[in-house]
Amino acid sequence: MVNLAEIINEVSTIAALDLYYETHHVQRRRLGISQIGHKCRRYLWYKHHGYDESAIPGRVLRLFQLGNIIEDHIAEDLAKAGVIVGKRQYPVEFTLGGITLSGSIDGVVEGLIESSKPHVWECKTVGSKYWSKLKKNGYEQYNEQYKAQIHAYMLGTGLKRAFVTAYNKDTSELYQERIKLNREWIVDKLADVFNVICQESIPERECPRADWYEAKWCCFYGECFK
Repeated sequence: MVNLAEIINEVSTIAALDLYYETHHVQRRRLGISQIGHKCRRYLWYKHHGYDESAIPGRVLRLFQLGNIIEDHIAEDLAKAGVIVGKRQYPVEFTLGGITLSGSIDGVVEGLIESSKPHVWECKTVGSKYWSKLKKNGYEQYNEQYKAQIHAYMLGTGLKRAFVTAYNKDTSELYQERIKLNREWIVDKLADVFNVICQESIPERECPRADWYEAKWCCFYGECFK
């Protein structure tokens, strides 16, 4: 058992809790399949080569943990609806030129009302700010990283369909969508990613200047603009 009082003398319990998450967080110093759709080639290179990232606030780390809890909850609810949820956190890997990109799927579902075929299952949590964008444009247009991730998982598992669920953290509304594998697109995407991370030199910076809105939110901001 960890005594938070021995870690820090803070003015509030919540501040101490956030510090606990921050001090126990271990940076993953590798590029994973969930990040291959990132628009910045320099980001991909930094991530693959294990560069230091900006510290993640405890509040954000607690959000990540909430996502894991909701995923487990939805898996249980799907089972109540007669859906078989298996292969939780099943590993997926792609190797080229001695380099491996890896990730793990949320699961494989069978027994959907919409189809008798097995589907890769992907579960996301979404705030109301982006919920309308998801419902209007669909999963693949909503987020490029999520699109690349789910197609890579389909390719890596040999399945041609994915079943995506999204949970609205503000209203508990659930979204579902079935996605068909675009094999040519994801093969080209993976080839491009491997090409980027195999380069000896750092790719050109995507953001035009340090005060660019996307630059300020990047975890490699300090490294990129030092």
